Amino acid sequence: MGQIDAAELQDLLNDTTRKMKSAKDNIELNTIVEKLIVSVLDSEFASLWIFNEEKALLLRERSHDSVREISMLDQRGVLAKCFFTLTGGIYNYLASEKEYRPKIDNPDEIRMKSKIIIPMLDGDRLIGIATAYSSVQKIKNFDEDDMEIFQAIVPYLINVIYRMHPEMKENHSEEIYISERLLDDSRNAVKQVTKIQKIQKETETSDATLSFLSNTVHDIRTPANTLYGFLELLESQLDNPRLLQYIHNAKESAQFINELTTSILDRVSSQRERSKAKPVQISPSKFFADIAEVFSANMFNKKIAFNVYIDPLIAKEIRVEDIILKRVIMNLINNAHKFTPRKGTIDFSVKYKASTQHLRISVKDTGIGIAKEKQNEIFKAFKQAEEDTSLQYGGTGLGLAISSQYVKDLGGTLKLESELDVGSNFYFDIPIEVTNKTVSFKPINNKNIQLGILLDNKNVFTGKNLMRYLVQMGIDKKNILPTKNISKLSKDTTHLICFQSQLNDDILTFTQNKKIDLLIVEEQFLSLLEHETESKLTIISQYGYYANTLHTFISSKSQMKVLIVDDDKINIQLISAILEEEFCYIETATDGETALSMLEEGVKTGEPYSLVYLDNHMPKLTGIEVITQFRAFEKKLDMDPIFAVYISGDTVENTPQNTMFDTFVAKPFNTKKIKASLNQAMREK
Repeated sequence: MGQIDAAELQDLLNDTTRKMKSAKDNIELNTIVEKLIVSVLDSEFASLWIFNEEKALLLRERSHDSVREISMLDQRGVLAKCFFTLTGGIYNYLASEKEYRPKIDNPDEIRMKSKIIIPMLDGDRLIGIATAYSSVQKIKNFDEDDMEIFQAIVPYLINVIYRMHPEMKENHSEEIYISERLLDDSRNAVKQVTKIQKIQKETETSDATLSFLSNTVHDIRTPANTLYGFLELLESQLDNPRLLQYIHNAKESAQFINELTTSILDRVSSQRERSKAKPVQISPSKFFADIAEVFSANMFNKKIAFNVYIDPLIAKEIRVEDIILKRVIMNLINNAHKFTPRKGTIDFSVKYKASTQHLRISVKDTGIGIAKEKQNEIFKAFKQAEEDTSLQYGGTGLGLAISSQYVKDLGGTLKLESELDVGSNFYFDIPIEVTNKTVSFKPINNKNIQLGILLDNKNVFTGKNLMRYLVQMGIDKKNILPTKNISKLSKDTTHLICFQSQLNDDILTFTQNKKIDLLIVEEQFLSLLEHETESKLTIISQYGYYANTLHTFISSKSQMKVLIVDDDKINIQLISAILEEEFCYIETATDGETALSMLEEGVKTGEPYSLVYLDNHMPKLTGIEVITQFRAFEKKLDMDPIFAVYISGDTVENTPQNTMFDTFVAKPFNTKKIKASLNQAMREK
């Protein structure tokens, strides 16, 4: 059938309204309206789920041989996602979706291929959820146009539900005149679809124009490339200096035609992307890292120090128009690479402001810079900072004009700070939608980390970037020592970052003997691959994104956060003294009520305890009461359980015979038993 047009929709709605007048019961009404959805969206099946707010159920008016209700309590799946977020969704490869739950999303057990879901809202109130879907027998890929048409008939569907269940209407006493209400909804739906199809037609016309332009330009490129090839062939056959110079000039012209046509094609592509761009959910750390990694080899070839900084505290998942954002960043980094001389520096930075949910993205270089009087001009199409820029560096000046428009589309403004012969900084702020507030890297709670960075003068730029990451990841700045000499390291050093040029056998022996974790920064691109495989050394490249490896490295000796609870301060001091040399961060409490508060507060602040020693006989709450209440708290949050040690002077026979505690240490304490309980906790952490 294809996509329905306005006239077809009008006929279909009129026919559906007529059939509903003679329907005998709700099951027949439901069948009629599901057939309507199937026809409107050219799907194979449909479901109309009605929300029972009192019982938190989605219900279907169907015969008893099919699933008629689904509880939404503690539920997962794409249907539940629609329910909890009140947003629709398109799933053209449903079985491949990580959120897919067959019992919820495919209760009829068909070989489902694709599904479109939409919530039905009357104001802010959820009335139900409508779905359309197709099996592998009738493959249907839904799109945003389908979603808009689906949305257009939602008011009609809501009034059908009110017809089926008048008690759901907020004004129960108000009689529902189905013929009048549905007639109005029909007219509105048809108007909406007419509007949608007008936009589609305009888009198709625009696409046709762009396609003609791009095809014509592409046809120009073909002879230009052929011309370049013949000129190269002639060049190899001649030795006359004057003729070679002419050929060289002709090649330059052919190359220039190629660059011009490439820019025009880029412009055409950007027009299409702007018209079709939609926000999608991304993992920002991976998204920005993948962009930066594209330039790693080029940066190395030019010996440019390339820093990639993606805020470790950026939200784990966001929604953004990824296609156009990617083009902006690639354009800016490519420009920085083009205009930065050998052995220069480029800093690509993404910072996150949680309070306003904005990103600050910047690309800063030590390139040729731009004179102040030229800075406003370069955002205009076909403008370069200097007249000879395109001859010396290539390009047509379209990139920044396109990027500037893209940033406006994203809700920001592309800005510039630059000084001639010093460098440039292009930056912009854009709003984002946060879909998962969890930070990308949980800060390290380890006050005893002592970290050295072994480097020389040429490594300072990358060294500063490492410092930037380490501090943001939770390492105290005073515990980080950049040095050129290993003898300057603190005797308490736990981690060492060593640049490749500083690495030697003495460093390897030193870190092994002192049991210091070692991370090597590769300076020659891919030169340490063999060593990485053979010796299992931890290696990062200074030409790419290394936050993941860096975070794992500094977490390698993450402190065990321990709480010791006993009303006898002598016992607390004794256990603390035994654990003092075991790389633990220790806190104490002398009554059960305080202990429970500290345990819960640790979870709430994101710094939970890993191990707790609990005496039983204490004021306010006993040890057993503390652990019983905290286990309930853990279960409610579905979190990893704390390792709990029961410390008591009671005999083993009198210890609690339940699963609240993980092990028992009897008084009087000795070093061996306390350390054994710590080691057990670390193994199970």
